[in-house]
Amino acid sequence: MDKLTELRSEVDQCDQELAKILEKRLSIIKQIMYEKKAMGVPIFNSDREKEVVHRIGDYVVQSEFKDEIKNIHTHVLRSCRRIQSRYLFPHHIVLAGFMGTGKTTVGRELAKMLAMDQIDIDKVIEDRTRMTIAQIFETHGEAYFRELEFKTVEEMSAHKNIIIFCSGGGTVLNEKNVDNLKKSGVIVWLKASPEIILERVRAENTRPLLQNGMTIEKIESILNPRMELYRNAADIAIDTDEKSIHEISLEIVERLMHIQLDRVLPNIYEAK
Repeated sequence: MDKLTELRSEVDQCDQELAKILEKRLSIIKQIMYEKKAMGVPIFNSDREKEVVHRIGDYVVQSEFKDEIKNIHTHVLRSCRRIQSRYLFPHHIVLAGFMGTGKTTVGRELAKMLAMDQIDIDKVIEDRTRMTIAQIFETHGEAYFRELEFKTVEEMSAHKNIIIFCSGGGTVLNEKNVDNLKKSGVIVWLKASPEIILERVRAENTRPLLQNGMTIEKIESILNPRMELYRNAADIAIDTDEKSIHEISLEIVERLMHIQLDRVLPNIYEAK
């Protein structure tokens, strides 16, 4: 056996050992979820992850590999979060609500926190039409946009274990959209006061319904007729006023767990 073949054989052996160790780690992660639930401890702990990544570097003997191994372990931890999310949130997490309530920014934070894929309905429409939402409204009108929105929601609802955020606030105006989103998803209604909404969108130029003069009165005139629709569509309602994106995301995770954990985790524990 030549030296190259011998070294490749050693690498293959390392890969086998790594696979076994990673499989064991992921199995333990599933058990940890159950124990955390029993103790009332939050499932996701970013401080704990930072500590683990920092500590892994102390185990490395050859300093030239320390950064690479820490980087690899960061991806391992992300995979562990993905495993947890897959069991805890097998459904979609749908973020709905009026413009300026934080759906896009919260969606991105949740996607990072839970290691879940994300889909922005408005972004999908813009990419496919090669037009901004404002341009679609101006060129084709709101009815045309709503039809595109319905078809996109219907398509995206067929995916699994993703975060869907409806950047615009009118998605729930169509009952068929709500039905599609609820088939395999939990709808989280992000709420904000008109004053906060105005503050958040004042400097933006991408809100078609508010372009002709943004005032609290105008926001209320659009928002108030939708309140009952949001309320009826939502499984969870979250007030976003005076809260950071991280605080909102943590609250969503906590509320979602109350919906899912009692049903999901006992099955995980029995199957371990």
